[in-house]
Amino acid sequence: MTQQTPPPASRLQRILAYIIAAFVIVSLVCIAAILIGTATGQFAQQGSGQGLWPTVFFFPLVALPIAFVLIIVLLIVSARRNRAANRANAVDPKGRR
Repeated sequence: MTQQTPPPASRLQRILAYIIAAFVIVSLVCIAAILIGTATGQFAQQGSGQGLWPTVFFFPLVALPIAFVLIIVLLIVSARRNRAANRANAVDPKGRR
């Protein structure tokens, strides 16, 4: 049995992975800010629609579904790349490449 090294990640895969990570991390920070603000009794001021709070409330509602879709896109891109690499390295039944 031969060990094959996986092909290195393409630029598109790295960019998608970083975008996904950024969306999820910023969304979690926004959710934590909402929870902390609510726990300290600042909910009335947060929901007033002034300042940065509307963005803090809205960002996770948009970013998390986008990150989920991008994860699916990343899986598809990775699968297509692996399939192409496997086809390039395939050996036919007679032992030829």
